[in-house]
Amino acid sequence: MNLNKSNGTLKNIGPSYRYMDLAEMFQDRRSQAMLGGSILFMFLFPIYFAMVPGLVGLDDASSSSGPSGKWTVSFTEETLTQSETTQALSDGDTHESIFSITEDMIDDGKNLASVSMTIECQDQGAVGPGQNNGVDASSDVSGVSGELQDQTDGGNCGNGFAASMTWILIDGYDGEDYEADGTEAAIRSQWMDSDDGRGEWIVELTADVQNDAVGFPPFLSSDDQTYDITWTAVVFEISMQPVVDIEDPTTA
Repeated sequence: MNLNKSNGTLKNIGPSYRYMDLAEMFQDRRSQAMLGGSILFMFLFPIYFAMVPGLVGLDDASSSSGPSGKWTVSFTEETLTQSETTQALSDGDTHESIFSITEDMIDDGKNLASVSMTIECQDQGAVGPGQNNGVDASSDVSGVSGELQDQTDGGNCGNGFAASMTWILIDGYDGEDYEADGTEAAIRSQWMDSDDGRGEWIVELTADVQNDAVGFPPFLSSDDQTYDITWTAVVFEISMQPVVDIEDPTTA
């Protein structure tokens, strides 16, 4: 606004402004078309994004359980292992093997599928068939989280593997890819270990040492036996990809 002082009065000599009401603004067709397009866009935009999950086979993307639809479910595995060899044991001697699994050993987003233990030994000096050295083994899983049962096993050393034990932490897990329908959260929950399997896994073995034939002429002599113990824990991470069915135009 420009002000001019003349004869002791102030006069407004700036431009004047003319205001248009809303009806006057949209009298021409171009303005009406722009208004109509804007209103139509306001309605279609949220509808489109609400339909997108359904277009790729996923529904209820905003629900608390996550997207729902058909999925390809796959697993990436890794193993935690511990191996040891006992000292030479005589008949009736015992050895305790401990395998500790802590939460720090299993990264976020991963789960513990199973824990297994094997005992191997070799004995080629048996007097006769079935008279190889052997082993008896029993577990103690009282210090491990979850509802687990103790196991026992045993055998002879003629074939290498003398004893083995396996604990399944997640029923049905085999590591194979598959397809499933449902929500992402529900499918993932099937493969959670619920923090089971953490703690100290213990197996005690008892040596069963038989007499060997030694020298010529042969005489019976009791030797000692060593045992190789291997623990293996299978840890996995789950990944899920939506299955998008694309129609083949040649068969439509």
